[in-house]
Amino acid sequence: MTDQLPDERPQRRREYSGPASTLGLAALVIAVVGFALWWFEFRDDPSAGTARSAGGLGVIALPDDLNPTGQPPAAREGRAAPNFRLAALDGGPRSLDEFRGSWVLLNFWASWCGPCRAETPDLQEFHSRNLDRGIAVIGVNQQEDAATARQFTAQFGVTYPILLDTSGAVSQAYRTGVGGLPMTVLVDPQGVIQRIYLGRITWDQLSELEAQLP
Repeated sequence: MTDQLPDERPQRRREYSGPASTLGLAALVIAVVGFALWWFEFRDDPSAGTARSAGGLGVIALPDDLNPTGQPPAAREGRAAPNFRLAALDGGPRSLDEFRGSWVLLNFWASWCGPCRAETPDLQEFHSRNLDRGIAVIGVNQQEDAATARQFTAQFGVTYPILLDTSGAVSQAYRTGVGGLPMTVLVDPQGVIQRIYLGRITWDQLSELEAQLP
């Protein structure tokens, strides 16, 4: 019986097993990444009823009696807007449900965003023209410090409320990662999302909205 000889080249490279294994691995990676994107961006968020940030700030529960849809809040037209509480640039924390009974235009922005800068004068003009009509404009700054946000608002003469989403939890709940900044969400007096504007909201769109709202 002949003894099995030891491998004379123990450090040699493994033989290439062909393109099938490489393609299979690539497909697996793509599937995993795709599922992760779907999970974090497109699914309904069952945790929208819990605060995600320290100090009770972030996404908070929406009381059942303030949800006329019978479905969990979600950043979709026809669904209740996810409720949140954030620190205001000037003043104490504010929550979305404080504005119940008014039309609300939620504008997600950041100072580095060019289209955000371009639309801000129009949003300020819209705010000034509709102060007495029960239409509130609320700016939600995405993950910048108060000094940066304050410099921006001073530059553009912003007088509508600015809330600071320093953790990014609220922006995530509203799926800003899908279309990027800016994003503007129209919420009706019952707290239901009526329209989502992706990208810069134009003066023509604001004028049309102004004419349609009671």
